[in-house]
Amino acid sequence: MKRHHNFTSLLPILFCIVLMSMACTSVEFVKTGEEYPALTETAEVKVLLTVEKNQFDEIGIADIGGVSLPVRIEKAKQIARSKGGDVIVPVTMCTEEAQKRMRSGYIIQSFYILKTKTAAVAPKETVESKEIAPPLEEEFMPEKQAATFTQLLQQYPALQGQSFTNTMLPLRFYKIPPSLLVYGLPEYKLCLMQFDSDNTVLVFIPKEKIIVIKTSIDKRNSIPVDFTPLGVYKGKYPVLKMLSE
Repeated sequence: MKRHHNFTSLLPILFCIVLMSMACTSVEFVKTGEEYPALTETAEVKVLLTVEKNQFDEIGIADIGGVSLPVRIEKAKQIARSKGGDVIVPVTMCTEEAQKRMRSGYIIQSFYILKTKTAAVAPKETVESKEIAPPLEEEFMPEKQAATFTQLLQQYPALQGQSFTNTMLPLRFYKIPPSLLVYGLPEYKLCLMQFDSDNTVLVFIPKEKIIVIKTSIDKRNSIPVDFTPLGVYKGKYPVLKMLSE
């Protein structure tokens, strides 16, 4: 009887341990589109907050359970690679049900798994077509070019991965909003910059550029900024990543 009593008293503890383990590892994938070959384990998977539907094919939806946003993002990327996807889009966590889960410490977040249409329908080029394609002149292939505010605000999905250079005025460092943590740049600082006379942008700054930005803020100096677009915040602030080189 004594052994039975001890074992029974341990059941609630064991049950809680099982629940905690499930909460940290809960992963579910629902296929909603076509099947594609898996990508390599090191293939790049982009994180986008909003997308143009006509530029991507939906593969499925992944529900990731856990309390750490970076872990959820990494698991979503792993699922995307295994399903042939190269883009994940986190579903907003601002619903009432999501807030309850966050307060209880148990979070389940959904991610759309997508594949860019250019990658999904890659044309099979023949050797002959490559040979007869006229080479582009270098003068028509600038390494870096300027981007307009309208392009960064409305066309950023097509501009991602490209490098641009614009002269901006750093205004102040900006606390990273929770919704922008999806870009996985914890070592970066976020800076509000004057893009032109009427518009501002948010720029992720790498460690090696922080001193330069601080100096520019103190002296109110505009500087050239090499960057690549990431997305848009609140529908009106383009989010950029400053390039190290």
